[in-house]
Amino acid sequence: MYHNVSEVRTNDDTLITVKLMLFFQLDSIEKMLACTNDPIADFVNAASADVIAFCSGLNYENFLTLTGELNKLETFSQLTTRAHMIGYTISKVVFRGFQAGEKLQAMHDEAIQERTRLRLLEETQEQQQRAEDMKLEGERRRAKMQAELEMEQHRLKTELSLTAQQASIKEQKLIQAAKNELEALQHEADLKQQKAAAAVNMEIKEHELALEQRRNEEQLRMMREMKQVGVDLTKVLVSQHEQPDKILKIDTSDSHRTDTQNKGLLGALQLNL
Repeated sequence: MYHNVSEVRTNDDTLITVKLMLFFQLDSIEKMLACTNDPIADFVNAASADVIAFCSGLNYENFLTLTGELNKLETFSQLTTRAHMIGYTISKVVFRGFQAGEKLQAMHDEAIQERTRLRLLEETQEQQQRAEDMKLEGERRRAKMQAELEMEQHRLKTELSLTAQQASIKEQKLIQAAKNELEALQHEADLKQQKAAAAVNMEIKEHELALEQRRNEEQLRMMREMKQVGVDLTKVLVSQHEQPDKILKIDTSDSHRTDTQNKGLLGALQLNL
């Protein structure tokens, strides 16, 4: 059954018409015949009473937000009670909408348009704000990544520089060690060479001393022999330090010595006079 509850007033004195659809069934004819002469009128009056009671506690804005309550049987307590008293059961109530006055409806339509515009504007601003936030977040992440990249590059550059310095120091140490080793080897070779040269010189000097000693011994022996044969050794020694004008052979006048004994020694001796 369709039913419109007309001129329902909210607590802010707004008049509206509430449109309903009622679903019911007859449970007991005896109770209906005994309790009512017009069940439809009873439904209309009870439903109107429930709608008036519902709207009287709300203003127009609250009514707009709570229209869903008019689809619930709990809102229509008088209707369900009266239907039960006359042998009926209300199975469902459907809210079909409402209608206000032309001016109010125009104002309501304008308000709806304005709310829609504001909601769309708010959503647009929220989307723009989210887009701006996303842009700022992207820039922040990009700046962070850039800073991390620069730090990583600086760290790598520092590590490469440190590695190069360490390699240079190690190379210098190796070069210095090789140089020191070469100098040590050169010094050792020089020492060996000096020792060998000193040994050779010592050997030469020893040989020269030995030769000198043998020469002196031979000269001493010859002088002794010359003395034995009567040669004047002083003249011999003096003659060794003068420039000779001529070479003379010395012949002794000792009558007691024979020519045969003096021939071997004196025949070979030449003196510088």
